[in-house]
Amino acid sequence: MTSSTVPTAPAPPRRGAERRGAGALTAAALLHAAALAVLYAVCVRTARGQAAEDAVHEAALRSADAGLPAPGERLLHLAGHLEPVHLLAGAGLVVLAGLARRSPARAGLGLAVAAATLGATELLKLVVLQRPDLVEAASTHNSLPSGHTAGVLGVCLGLLAAAPPCWRWVLAPAGALASGAMAAMVVAEGWHRVSDPLASALVGSAAFALAQALAPERPRRGRAPAVPRRGRVAALAAGVPAACAAALVAAYAVPGAGLGTAVAAPGLAVAATVLLAAGALPRRARARA
Repeated sequence: MTSSTVPTAPAPPRRGAERRGAGALTAAALLHAAALAVLYAVCVRTARGQAAEDAVHEAALRSADAGLPAPGERLLHLAGHLEPVHLLAGAGLVVLAGLARRSPARAGLGLAVAAATLGATELLKLVVLQRPDLVEAASTHNSLPSGHTAGVLGVCLGLLAAAPPCWRWVLAPAGALASGAMAAMVVAEGWHRVSDPLASALVGSAAFALAQALAPERPRRGRAPAVPRRGRVAALAAGVPAACAAALVAAYAVPGAGLGTAVAAPGLAVAATVLLAAGALPRRARARA
């Protein structure tokens, strides 16, 4: 007498790819959180880090010129005129972008990314993180992360999460320009130290990656699920911490680097965060045969 067993059907390959994509995004968020801890430890919890940061900060307070080319100065001027009402308008754009995609869920996800980026930033700056008095400085209050940078960056990342895929080629460069200009402006005006907008970039990228992992895109009827591109997710995971590290090196370790370099470096790192996030979004799903 023989017995027969019915083979168990393996999980659909696409579903397995979805799980791997979510795992990669979660790992990216954790890596960015770890990079934030390292940034805080180096720049805020050491005397050498504080001295380097305060030197640039005090130079910005004394200078009326950021030392950038004229187009950069104009961008800083525009960034300096942003008000809270503009962030509310940005939140409205996130909702409209999700509705244009016919997806209230994506609109909610975009708002969650924007709110989490700014909310986590303010919680860290005002409640969790402290700045020990290790060196004599004009200002000893904790300013890490930058709320101004987080506000603009969060809206830009929220728009990417909510908007139709065909909008990304416009939203990504525009968001990179807007958030990068804000990051540079807060350093140039002496509102923040160089590490502050870099910390905001890590908070925003972590919030973006975690939101994509927890709420993956749902396919429309007749289309295969959209799956994150693992190579692009890896680029996001490694690229944002690398951009922040490069910004610190450019601002503090390059011989002869002036205020213009210290202003531009965090701006470029925050702009790169938006571009890397856009690249990590799932590709448009193809229709099933």
